[in-house]
Amino acid sequence: MTELAFDLVCEILARVPVKDLLRFRCVCKSWRSLFEDEAFIRKHTTHAPSMFLLAAWWPQYRLRTCTYEGLALKMIFQEPELNNGREKTSVIGHCDGLFCLELQDTSLAVWNPALRELTKVPRIDQQQTRGMRIGFCYDHSIQDHKIVLMPLKNCSKAHVLTLKSSVSRMIDFPWRQNCELMSVKKEGILVGENIFWSLYAHESTIENGENILSFSVVSETFNYCSGPGGKPVYRVLKVLRGSLCAVDEERANYCHVMLVWCADHEKEDKGRIKSWSKILRLTASDIERSTRWQVVEFRLGAVINRSGLLLVLVRTREIGFLLYEYNLEKDRMRQVDTCYKLNNHDKLEEYIATLVSY
Repeated sequence: MTELAFDLVCEILARVPVKDLLRFRCVCKSWRSLFEDEAFIRKHTTHAPSMFLLAAWWPQYRLRTCTYEGLALKMIFQEPELNNGREKTSVIGHCDGLFCLELQDTSLAVWNPALRELTKVPRIDQQQTRGMRIGFCYDHSIQDHKIVLMPLKNCSKAHVLTLKSSVSRMIDFPWRQNCELMSVKKEGILVGENIFWSLYAHESTIENGENILSFSVVSETFNYCSGPGGKPVYRVLKVLRGSLCAVDEERANYCHVMLVWCADHEKEDKGRIKSWSKILRLTASDIERSTRWQVVEFRLGAVINRSGLLLVLVRTREIGFLLYEYNLEKDRMRQVDTCYKLNNHDKLEEYIATLVSY
């Protein structure tokens, strides 16, 4: 039998799930070394399937990892070891299959659910993370992950920590009067080499509709960007097909509307946003026409980045909460079998299962 070329073996292994690669480390020394190689890990990341982390709040706070089987429209929940029903662990960022977590004592940790690795991050001058906005990213220029921390208001400095080198430093932050980072979500959203946060400001202080803040991972500079039209009451930022996505929820005259916008980024500077396109306006009536249920309320559950699908959590009058997949291209909704009873406070975060470690 002819032996396969090593390059071909690498291509095949780059498409194998992490749980199998962990077993394959025992095959031979060359495979074990390959799975620790930075180039192979990055190649594997580009082929890794989407997974989900579910933060369930009731009856006890639990974190569960989930696989999403698109053809069967079924979610399978597995218990990770990072659980304590009495203590809340907040997810405040994710990148390359790693999650940045805020633990109960406000310290930070980096967790790879695929490898079951949890590493605490050294405190920054005894800095408390509560009341701060946080970004988590990977800087390819130095091959290291970074955490950026910013107070909510009234501060001209931000803190940047590079993890492997354990170097922390203060950088300039272009603060604007009467403008604060929205308290809806603590974490920034990583798109390429930029992190984005949504801003809340009084209408009189918004300059040219610049209600989104971006941070360049490599140059470590901040920039204000124009958001979609209108003043957001509740806005969530996500990544959709590699671009920044803004989801606005509006409630007026008992009419619940969800607007989904997609950003067109500048080619030379992905941190700058050239324009926004409205790609979806979804109402309770739209959902009722696609399903057999009466809708009490609904909200975005998650975005599946690569396939461009939305997961919408719908509260029905008849049987409570259901999860639906919304296909933007086909304008079609299909119910997801979750094998788990969801509620309005549950949070879903998409990630990819990788060999990346800290």
